[in-house]
Amino acid sequence: MKFQVLPTRTELENYAKIVPELNPSSVLAMLRIMRASEKIKANINNVLEKQHHLSEGKLRVMILLHQHPEGVAPSFLAYRAGVTKATISVMLRRMIRDGMVYSIYDTEDGRSKKILLTCQGKNFMEQILPDHYLRISSIMKKLTDKQQDELIWLLTEISD
Repeated sequence: MKFQVLPTRTELENYAKIVPELNPSSVLAMLRIMRASEKIKANINNVLEKQHHLSEGKLRVMILLHQHPEGVAPSFLAYRAGVTKATISVMLRRMIRDGMVYSIYDTEDGRSKKILLTCQGKNFMEQILPDHYLRISSIMKKLTDKQQDELIWLLTEISD
């Protein structure tokens, strides 16, 4: 995987002379956040792919279904997973084929469907989630609890 090349502070300071609103520290901070995100995602996704043949998108959908055992609409999954309705349709067809999820008609609105995890899908999630969350936790162990809380607050400030 290719990682972003960071500009030097000097380069950014030169650009700030042309565009005074440019803050070199802000640019460097954001680019470092983006680089860290890429590396972390690559590390985690690599393990998911190799050990479980699971893509990041499929994991997001499976986690959403795990969090909503009553089932949810495909449109909800698409929105929350950040994919198009066409993409979620393809993903769900494959997941149904693989025995991980099934669909039922919504009892309140017979025209719409709900997607639920099968027993196999639930067991799969119960098997992989502890290790997945442990892997994420081990990445963060370099920071104290206070630093982690500060990081969460800072990231929320810039992303919400």
